[in-house]
Amino acid sequence: MVDRTTAATQPEASKVINFWAMRTIFTDGSDNGLITARVEDLKNPEPEASGPIIYGVALSTPAAVVDHLAVTLTRYRRRIGTRWRGYDTTTQAILTCAWLEGGHTYRSLGAGNGVPKSTCRTLVQEGIKVLARRALPLTEVVRLAVKAGWDYLIVDGVNIPTERVAAQYTKKQHWYSGKHKRHGGAVQTVAAPDGELLWVSGVLPGRTVDITAARRFKIADKVLEFLGLLADLGYIGLHPDVITGYKRKRGEKTLSEAKKAANRAQASLRCLGERANAQLKCWRVLACDFRGNPRQLTTVVKAVQTLQYLIRDPFGTDRIDTVS
Repeated sequence: MVDRTTAATQPEASKVINFWAMRTIFTDGSDNGLITARVEDLKNPEPEASGPIIYGVALSTPAAVVDHLAVTLTRYRRRIGTRWRGYDTTTQAILTCAWLEGGHTYRSLGAGNGVPKSTCRTLVQEGIKVLARRALPLTEVVRLAVKAGWDYLIVDGVNIPTERVAAQYTKKQHWYSGKHKRHGGAVQTVAAPDGELLWVSGVLPGRTVDITAARRFKIADKVLEFLGLLADLGYIGLHPDVITGYKRKRGEKTLSEAKKAANRAQASLRCLGERANAQLKCWRVLACDFRGNPRQLTTVVKAVQTLQYLIRDPFGTDRIDTVS
């Protein structure tokens, strides 16, 4: 309703009122001064639904490794008695390597290959499990290192970044690393004298320091029985036979020249072990924030260890003959 005097002054013809809702109101000019409104919403045409834009990315993993993984998956399906699958083992091997190498989400990886998200996740997780079961244990790595004629191995720690793990602020943030200022998992790597990645430990919460993780997996006991072991200053006290550098003692202003020379000689050999950490982080799923449960990282790093053996073959044996 509006004022009668206001309505009488309006012309008989329709009057258009434009406002933010893009509606048109017409007055009828009747004696009772009523305004009848005819609403015509002016809407933009809805865009037509379109599929995702697909672009191709070449895998860095050699084709021979993908074929080897496909054959292994075929044996695994036969062993568990799989009667029928919607996708062959070659597609599963490609999805597994692409997920590890590119760190893609299951949705984007499945959409680019015509696979539903849930099916893509099932295929990738199964492929990772098969790879992880073929990772060599540390005792076997030491045996092959002795056979290769090496004198020592190198141990080092690396932090795998993850998304924030839900926990109450009043409780300890076990997966938060104060050293790296982020949430993540602590992993121990054992490298060859030339820096090739040989073995990866399981994943522990990010707040775990290197020496505690090395004790947890008994790295020194297993390696020092047959070979020497080089480590950085964070492993001082791990084992009397572990070769580390010298630190200044309390009250000592500087190290002696002999100790400085020993530190330089030890660092020149130990620094090559950083290559193993770099090879581990070359797989983008471990370089970016891991989106899954951090406790699943153990399976992922073991799968990467197996792929590193298949790609680089550090011992020159071309054998990964553990259970598939």
